[in-house]
Amino acid sequence: MLRRTTLAMGVCVSLAAVVAVAANADEKANEWVYVGTRGAAIAKQNGADLDAGERSPQGIYAARFNTRTGQLSPPQLQVQLPRATWLVRHPRLPVIYTAADAGTGPSSESNILGFEVEPSSGKLTQLNQVGAGGLDATHLAFDATSNTLFVANHGSGDVTALPVRPDGHLGVVASTQKDYGTGPHPRQKMPEPHGVAVDPSHHYVLVTDFGADRIFVYHFDGATRTLSPAEVPYEAVPPGSGPRHLTFSPDGRFLYLLTELTAELRVYSWDARKAHLELVQALSAYPVDGPGQQKSAGEIAFSRNGRFLYVSLRGDQDSLVVYQAQKNGHLHEIQRVPALGKSPWSIAIDPAGRWLFVANEASNSVSLFNIDPASGRLSATAESLSIPKPVTITFYTRKQQ
Repeated sequence: MLRRTTLAMGVCVSLAAVVAVAANADEKANEWVYVGTRGAAIAKQNGADLDAGERSPQGIYAARFNTRTGQLSPPQLQVQLPRATWLVRHPRLPVIYTAADAGTGPSSESNILGFEVEPSSGKLTQLNQVGAGGLDATHLAFDATSNTLFVANHGSGDVTALPVRPDGHLGVVASTQKDYGTGPHPRQKMPEPHGVAVDPSHHYVLVTDFGADRIFVYHFDGATRTLSPAEVPYEAVPPGSGPRHLTFSPDGRFLYLLTELTAELRVYSWDARKAHLELVQALSAYPVDGPGQQKSAGEIAFSRNGRFLYVSLRGDQDSLVVYQAQKNGHLHEIQRVPALGKSPWSIAIDPAGRWLFVANEASNSVSLFNIDPASGRLSATAESLSIPKPVTITFYTRKQQ
């Protein structure tokens, strides 16, 4: 009898240990997904023509994500803001930054806010807030080497550099540079920075200007956090193309540009010693035999292993395109799939590199795709988030610290 009792107790202990290990594994697989929303345009906030998404609470939403199973929890509004147009995470601290409109009028300076993440609950606690140094801040990039946050101010045509203190708090604008130029499209009446990226040498900041049809190149002094025009201050792109976002290849040899108005991908070799760009490939992201009457592109992102490039198309496509990146920088299309929503504004790959999230702004939803690490191909999942006007996505996981 004693032997049976001891055996039963041993089985119970073993089962408890298995359950504990499984629970611990699930906890380690959990991360937080944060989604920023576009909200209503400032000019429409007092009007009666807002749609259902624009009438819903705007700001930063959070959902728990199991990276092992792909399961998502229902999203919860963590911070209410008029608009949270871009999110970026501090590479070392549990801190997230957002570009946000002041909400007091079209001529009001945008704000940049920092929030500390509470890992167990996902709660965001504001650290501080500073002015963006311009209007309609639309994109952010973090330089870990100098602890600097760069801001593309779409509405006032400038890019600014903000120091980040060791505790994650933001300092006031340290340096500003103004873009210049216009394009032939009716939407290109003034310079409008839309994307910003730090080159792998950390000595240059490149800015895509939607209104000027240029990639501006600024020298950056990390010690003083000062921006200044490079010897060759910009690279011109085809008139009317509307440069949107850009990204460097992980090895830093190539720069990939996505244009909004023409939905074109342009690949440049990058020489960091001379701050020189040279075009090596240009191709349309729209299908060659498709209608393509309402071209519009959204976002561009590299896979974590640097072998594949992902692009979201809006306009009359609402789709995702997957490219394989060759050693010479050239892109080769390997897949084209529906985005499972309308107007895929942006895309983001989770830190583990296994999942791709799509912010479908016009359908108030975020869809989830699984990434095959070997082929780079996407497969749709049944998981999604219902969030009003989603436009930007970032993540928090303890593994990033």
